[in-house]
Amino acid sequence: MAYNFNGTNQTLTMTSAPATTWPLTMACWFYTTDITNTSILISLSNSGSNQRFLLSAAGSIAGDPIRTNVLDNSNANFAVNTTTGYSANAWTHAAGVHPSNSSRTAYINGGSSATDSSVCGTFSAVNIATLAGQRTLSGPTYALAQIAEVGIWNADLTAAEIASLAKGMTPNKVRPQSLVFYAPLVRDLTDQKGGLAITNNNGATVATHTRVYA
Repeated sequence: MAYNFNGTNQTLTMTSAPATTWPLTMACWFYTTDITNTSILISLSNSGSNQRFLLSAAGSIAGDPIRTNVLDNSNANFAVNTTTGYSANAWTHAAGVHPSNSSRTAYINGGSSATDSSVCGTFSAVNIATLAGQRTLSGPTYALAQIAEVGIWNADLTAAEIASLAKGMTPNKVRPQSLVFYAPLVRDLTDQKGGLAITNNNGATVATHTRVYA
């Protein structure tokens, strides 16, 4: 079972971040009925600022790409979008790879990647993690989506490793020595890698899981 989020007030949150700065990779499967609005799938935020790493299904952008971005201490936004987009009512794999402060790559279903090499400015470590939304100083935002198989690594996965995730390999089988967070979201809210406590805010419910190869 995956978890289903209503886009209004439901998130899963952790009171610390499994990865705090570069390099890092975020990945998950998602399913949505909405290709009009943007859904934040995974966010890693700083509690005292608007600094954050994001992985999104960017329905509000032409072409409905997967987007990954980072906001620095000056609130400057460094973002990149995949070259193809996702569809409603279908499971899609999303990934964002951040090797350094001057590189970020977005992937959809293991391909259609795009890379941005703008240099991010002053940045403090992030310390909060959210699934199906993001935390900002002006308040939270939410995702209308089902989400499953969430993995976060403190390393920049290769294109081949991202492709294996998109073929159905579970995160715990891909560079496991660098995996710092793994939540399959199969009924129980468990971080199988780092042991972080996961809080279900406002009753996100279970839904049918995507097919993976455990």
